[in-house]
Amino acid sequence: MARSMAYARFCPTIGSARAPLAAAALLGLASMVGPAQDARAADLLSVKAKDAYMRACTAQGEGFYYIPGTDTCIRVGGYAWAEGYYNTYTQYPAENDKSYSVATGGLILDARTETDYGTLRSYFETRFRWRSSDPWSDGPNKAELEVWNIYVQFAGFTFGHAQSFFDFYANANVLGTDPGTIGDDTRLNLIAYTYEFTKGLSATLSFEDASDRQSGTLAADPATFSDEDYLAGQSVPDVVANLKYEGEWGSAQLSGALHQVKAVSLLNTISSTDSDWGYALQGGVMFNLPLLGEGDTLYLQSAYADGATAYLGLQDPSGSYSPPDAFMSLTGLSRVSGWNVTASLLHNWNEKWSSALFGGYAAYDFNDLEAQSFYGASGGKNYNLGGYLAFAPVKHFTIALQYDYTYNSASSYLVTDFSPALSSVSANRVLLFVSRDF
Repeated sequence: MARSMAYARFCPTIGSARAPLAAAALLGLASMVGPAQDARAADLLSVKAKDAYMRACTAQGEGFYYIPGTDTCIRVGGYAWAEGYYNTYTQYPAENDKSYSVATGGLILDARTETDYGTLRSYFETRFRWRSSDPWSDGPNKAELEVWNIYVQFAGFTFGHAQSFFDFYANANVLGTDPGTIGDDTRLNLIAYTYEFTKGLSATLSFEDASDRQSGTLAADPATFSDEDYLAGQSVPDVVANLKYEGEWGSAQLSGALHQVKAVSLLNTISSTDSDWGYALQGGVMFNLPLLGEGDTLYLQSAYADGATAYLGLQDPSGSYSPPDAFMSLTGLSRVSGWNVTASLLHNWNEKWSSALFGGYAAYDFNDLEAQSFYGASGGKNYNLGGYLAFAPVKHFTIALQYDYTYNSASSYLVTDFSPALSSVSANRVLLFVSRDF
């Protein structure tokens, strides 16, 4: 009775005594239209039915659905993070906030379409953030919008804002908005082409915006000239290449980069410039460790840089131990060189508990006797150690506690007007991290 009442409310003709007459009329109309017209009408109804609902796009993976009326599959996802930091370093300034908090909401859109040239992919990821302080520093409260990834991939090409193709380890298994680990982890604007030789083996050539890689150029004699940055305007992008292999056992990558070092002349700061080329090399390997636990991994990585110190990924909370790309003197540029080594181990104890250990060591040399005498150091050392323990009571929800320790020192330290105030500093940081992925 309830069902007939419902039909009567929305379709009074069918729900009334005239229903037999309506049915007869429909049958007569169908016989007049003919079989061909019936087939076209059925096809039209079928198309409309398909367009009316989101269908799973299993070929692209979990969470993808066809956009109605198109051949494009899309996945909509995101995450929410809540972070509480407590940090301090040697002689922490009184105006800095030892504790601060960060709240982040991430939005992910991943659209893919199969073409004769392979998959056309458009990827967008942005982070909406409210933070009460800058990293290792002071307030005020502020809102931030960070573009994490915006790129298009087609026929082997990548265009947009993405992870540098130099990177491999890239802070894997480190939590938080403000991670403090040695090793390169940079997102920037780029144009790249990737060629796949065989399954798992590929090579990439990438032209990457150098503005995010500039460590500056300082005068070797800041007393006579100035202690300002003599960096000149960017004229060419960084040229980055890698060779990468991925297999069941893990993955490995060799990376290289060419970086232009360009400085304003000490004697003519209006138009004259001096330039040189720096470079960076890196090798990394990641091992899958199923014998220890499902999803366990071990990263090992090392890099060398000459005139391209940004590729070392140094960590300097105090801001006093950040080497430039080069020093400038009347005889030209002298490049700063350095190297690093990084490791990270992730272990899943069971479905709910996991932990990670990470660490890195880096050293650099000024390679300029004049600069050493004025800046009170021949170079420096930087290392970092840390780890976390995480609990996931339900899928895609994590509560974790992370700690890391960072140390910076000046080699062959002497007190001068331009040297760091201390020969070394250390820093501690604790992070309470809560995340929900969807």
